[in-house]
Amino acid sequence: MTRHRWLAVEWPFSMRILAKKLKTKAFDADLADGFVIDRVRDDFVHARFVERVEYDDTVTDPFGKDQVFHRIEYRQCEFRASKDGPGLELLNAPRGTNTMVSRLIEVSDFSLAISAVSIDVLAWAAAVQKNLNVRGIVDSLQVGDLALTAGVTAKAVLKGSTDVLDAATTLVAGRKHAVEKVQLTLAGASRSKMILTNVGVVKLGAEASEQTLNAVRKALVGLIAKPLPRATGTGR
Repeated sequence: MTRHRWLAVEWPFSMRILAKKLKTKAFDADLADGFVIDRVRDDFVHARFVERVEYDDTVTDPFGKDQVFHRIEYRQCEFRASKDGPGLELLNAPRGTNTMVSRLIEVSDFSLAISAVSIDVLAWAAAVQKNLNVRGIVDSLQVGDLALTAGVTAKAVLKGSTDVLDAATTLVAGRKHAVEKVQLTLAGASRSKMILTNVGVVKLGAEASEQTLNAVRKALVGLIAKPLPRATGTGR
């Protein structure tokens, strides 16, 4: 599956200017890290952050003698910057993105604020179906912070061959909770699946089309400015 994660960014300049600024930190053989620009449009920039990591790998042979091999590894993080919606989309990002974020702040003359996204994940799933004009079912759902008694909360995962939303309503029974993650299975021949989370992450199967990804983006852009509903009641 491909993993897309969105972060909230308000770019203080146009995408064309951002591309020019990224070029001032372009990656080459003499630098430890830098940017590679793949596409530039008026409304977005598609680029990669490349980081060269060098280290020594020690291997011990059967006779107890150590051999040291110098390794060079290139770590890449593909991203899409845009003026719409959250503003920054990371594709299959590695665990550590602090260096990339720091470089983006540097090229923006330290005028950039990057923060996490919070989203009503069920509303996101509903908007995706509306954008694609395709019905689907939520066949897996993760609930967190489910209040049981004073000072006691629970996390639960519901899975089924049919839609689990009614069962989730019965489970939470009006208690405070947060829907953290859902798996949406779309109807049709491909039965494509996606996993959506309340921190602005989607995992798409290999069969997902560019149209599906665009529908996910459009749905997120439409919801990102809206306040989250209270985490009570049915959660539907």
